[in-house]
Amino acid sequence: MNGDFDALCRRELLSGADRYYDYIMKSLASGMIRKDIYREIKKQGYSGQVSTAYDYMNKLIEAHGIEIAVYRSASIESISRKKQLSKFDHVTRRSIFRFLWMNDAVLSGYRECLMEKYPIIGELYKCIKEFRRIFKEKSLPQLYLFIDRYKKSNVKELAIFAAGLEKDLEAVENAVISDLSNGFVEGVNNKLKMIKRTMYGRCGQKLLTAKLMYDPHSKPG
Repeated sequence: MNGDFDALCRRELLSGADRYYDYIMKSLASGMIRKDIYREIKKQGYSGQVSTAYDYMNKLIEAHGIEIAVYRSASIESISRKKQLSKFDHVTRRSIFRFLWMNDAVLSGYRECLMEKYPIIGELYKCIKEFRRIFKEKSLPQLYLFIDRYKKSNVKELAIFAAGLEKDLEAVENAVISDLSNGFVEGVNNKLKMIKRTMYGRCGQKLLTAKLMYDPHSKPG
């Protein structure tokens, strides 16, 4: 026989995922996520492990420079927009939230632009500062003024928030002026519920009682 002996004797072996190369490439290029691709090739007869399929797809992605959607909500278009946005000077939504809630510094240029273009950010910032001042100074008059002011707010969510404060006014007043808190009770309640969930409903009431009740004479371990 003529030809390369090794080549003639070698079998043409394809990995399980190789059989679906065309479909996988087409799906990756269209923006389909790897999880959905794996499910589809399983329906088509793929019998390999999910990790093997992911490794195979990752190699194709790297070799061909394919832009992929990591999550179902993502898309090739959103990935491209994010890359384009990174080329420009911009403020992220996360930075705005940190500015509102944690008072993180925002460059003056950004701040002025944000306040001018989105007046609602300025109103939210003012509302949060006023509400925190009420608790810091333990001032009931400020609480009443806060409720009256924001009940009439053009921002629907702020108006609903103020109306909710007025509805539970007695509880809010106590929260403002009192140093006491039900945080400890809520913490214990959360711990008890966690213990209950770890039992997965498989144990009886006696064991649940034993787990929940505190015995001061019991020894640890």
